[in-house]
Formats: sequence, C-alpha cells, structure tokens
Amino acid sequence: MDVRIQLQDGRQINVEIQILPTDPMPERTMFYWAKMYAGQIKAGDSYQKLKKCVTINIVDFPCIPLQQLHSCFHLTDDATGHRLTDVLEVHFLELPRLREAILAGPETDPLTQWMLFIDGESQEVIKMLAHDNKDIRQAYNLLEVISKDKLKRMAYEAREAELMDQRSRILSAEMKGREEGRVEGEEIGIRKIVQAMFARGMSLDDVAAITGLDREQVAGLQGQMQFG
Repeated sequence: MDVRIQLQDGRQINVEIQILPTDPMPERTMFYWAKMYAGQIKAGDSYQKLKKCVTINIVDFPCIPLQQLHSCFHLTDDATGHRLTDVLEVHFLELPRLREAILAGPETDPLTQWMLFIDGESQEVIKMLAHDNKDIRQAYNLLEVISKDKLKRMAYEAREAELMDQRSRILSAEMKGREEGRVEGEEIGIRKIVQAMFARGMSLDDVAAITGLDREQVAGLQGQMQFG
C-alpha cells in the first residue's frame, strides 16, 4: 500500500507498507524518492521550487542491517556528518524489530505504540493503545467505523485472503526455484503469480503493490502474457 501526501508548505511524503519481502528495497526506495522529487518541476522551472521529499517504509521483514526498529537516512558528508541538503529523508520501520524495541525501551514511546498498533497482535493490545494515545484512539475509532461497513469489511477480508494466497504461491515458487535453479525458478514463479493475479481481475497497480515489482515490470509481464 502507498499513501502520497502533500503538506501545505509543499513538502511531499510517501508512505509505503510492504508485507512481502522485497530484496532491493533500498534501491526501490531511492528510485521512487527520485521520481517524487524530480516530478515537482518541469523544464524551465527554478530549482527553488523543489521541496523536501520524505519516504517512510513500513516493512514486515528485516530490511536494514542495523538491529533497530527505526532507521532514518539523510545526505551527509562521510567525514564530518555535515548535511548537504535537507531535501532527502528516508525512514525504515521494521515490524520484526518490534519485540527488541519493547525490551530496550518503554512502551510509552509514541513510535513504538504506533508500530504495535500497525502490528495488531490482539484486540486487547489495540484497545489499550487507543486508551493511552489520543492519536491512535482517533485511528482506532475510524477502524471501528470501517469495520461496521459491510462492503468495506468484505473488501478488507478479500484483500487479506488474496495476500495469504500470494504468500502461498510465492513460497511454492521459491521451493520450485531451489529445485530448478534459483534465478530461473524465481522468474517462472513470479510470472505465474502475476498471471494468476490478473486472471482474478486485479489491477496493474494492485499486482505491483503485492508482488513488490515496479509498475513497469508488471506491465512488461502482462504484455508477455498477452502476446505469449
């Protein structure tokens, strides 16, 4: 899932949630950050129109080898730490590090509370967080409204079922890849997954979001299926 936000002062924020492991996640992040940053101006515009762009990645798999829940990156000098510019800011929030963060610090930390809320381990934990944090309470109340909407609930449940199916297919593809050769197996597995997702009537954007592939890669696979 991706959420694109533009603040009143022109700054842009992209929030991405990735459930399935994506190996080149840092490179993928910088690619989309660069598109967001460069997309602010057109030929002939002044560089002064460029505003800060922030990318926030919430992932359900280990991504950055720093053994911490939250990692934040800027563009700085290697020797002195001097920041060249403040226009670039990239965050990684890794759900698998959540338990370590709880052991290392108090659960009253707002960032840890939000990650616990997103993780949603149990209804009791979510209710407790909503009681202690007014911002989380607002989000929880919104979820309560959505859960009472039959159509939205059905859409959510269908989405969850689809994600479970994709995990199963990817696991099968990985196992087959080990038997037939890692590279060839991954390509075959991803192609079959994408084919099955399009057969279910999913959109190109949904396929890209679930598989972690670039939109252009998915479009290429779709073209191969049409002319293959």
